[in-house]
Amino acid sequence: MPKTTQTTGTKYCKGCDTTKLIDEFYLRNKTSMVRHSTCKECDKKRVSETPSIVKREQALKRMYGITQQDYDMMLAEQNNQCAICETTEPGGRHTSNYFVVDHCHTTGKVRKLLCHHCNTSLGLVGDNIQTLETMINYLQTHKTP
Repeated sequence: MPKTTQTTGTKYCKGCDTTKLIDEFYLRNKTSMVRHSTCKECDKKRVSETPSIVKREQALKRMYGITQQDYDMMLAEQNNQCAICETTEPGGRHTSNYFVVDHCHTTGKVRKLLCHHCNTSLGLVGDNIQTLETMINYLQTHKTP
């Protein structure tokens, strides 16, 4: 028999050891009504107290399966520059201090580190070599002096 999901009333918060209204707990995801075990206030406090370097290390591991040490080694092997355009400026709004970890979206395999612009360019063409070749031909045909 499936477990019933609580949608009204109160819920106990494991973080602050208090009972609060159910709306004071975040939903686990958009498709279910399951709530977090800690209230919004405790969640916000936990996130704000986690150092950004720890968050970055967790994100690298979760998203790409690499450590900060792996990232640093890749960057050193690339002479602290983008693997495509060789700029030393990562660029971008949200990742201005870091190069992007480029990876195959099909296999998940990490390729190299790219600047924001090169990574975005590859993403916009869907890593399609034929499209890139067509773009090169277009630019060669329509050169400006």
